[in-house]
Amino acid sequence: MFKIFVKDLKLYGYHGVREHEKKDGQYFLFNIDIHIKDSDYTGRDELENTLSYSDVIREVKKINKSKKFDLLETFCQALAKRIMEMSVLVESVIVRIEKPSPPIDEKLDAVGVEYMLDKDGCRSIGAGNLKPGNIKKSKTGDLNTAYLSLGSNMGNRKINLKKALELLGSNPDIAITKISSIYETEPMYVKDQNSFYNIAVELNISSRIGPFKLLGLVKGIEYNMGRKKGAVRNGPRPIDIDILYFGSEKIESDILQIPHPGIPGRRFVLLPLSEIAPDIKLGGSDIKTYIKKTHLPEKVEVISSKVF
Repeated sequence: MFKIFVKDLKLYGYHGVREHEKKDGQYFLFNIDIHIKDSDYTGRDELENTLSYSDVIREVKKINKSKKFDLLETFCQALAKRIMEMSVLVESVIVRIEKPSPPIDEKLDAVGVEYMLDKDGCRSIGAGNLKPGNIKKSKTGDLNTAYLSLGSNMGNRKINLKKALELLGSNPDIAITKISSIYETEPMYVKDQNSFYNIAVELNISSRIGPFKLLGLVKGIEYNMGRKKGAVRNGPRPIDIDILYFGSEKIESDILQIPHPGIPGRRFVLLPLSEIAPDIKLGGSDIKTYIKKTHLPEKVEVISSKVF
């Protein structure tokens, strides 16, 4: 197998969580390894028979210039997916993005993220592999249980939910173990938009994926499914994915809070979650008792017992 690589490509970009990173920008280093099919180039000494690193660099520059990413995880995924799409010869892609001058008060050379995507990772799994009880085994023995809330109110809402689940389930370190019914929900914040379809899912996650890496994965799915940065807050979107719980983790950061602070006041989260995790406690009560006590006003109705 051949490897095409781009080493230490230095570009100025406007990525990061902090406001000054998006306003002032900084330099980023890109290192990319692309494995292509092992071909015999004897008598085939032409550029069309391989993948041009010049074309790869052009795509990296294009995405770096046209987007502002909060997370390097999301940026890595977007680049890897685009490179994978450039040629049928590509077997796998490794993208490494570094910040040589990170906004951290420590003595270090750089911080960054590395992401690998192969053809198996690009393939969606079939619906049969997502049924509760049909659980993929993690590559490691240590697992965390996480709960996510998914919603959609643009396009074919049910198909959007299905696609998001397929993308989640295609990761070998994530097993989807429970899926709630689909609930139709009136918009809670911005009223002038279509109603949402909402579900909750339970995941078993390998210890190789922590809360922040999971955040990068779900943001990557949102991006790949067409959710655009800068859209109206709480407005229409093809897919919205929130991490509700991640094991026993308690996290307070600029980009991630676990448990999700919106859980207690969102009926569209509570009802699907209570279906798959009735033992969760809120306000000293189990979740179903909590729902009865709070009398949240938003209209939420079951429309289907399953996504597939």
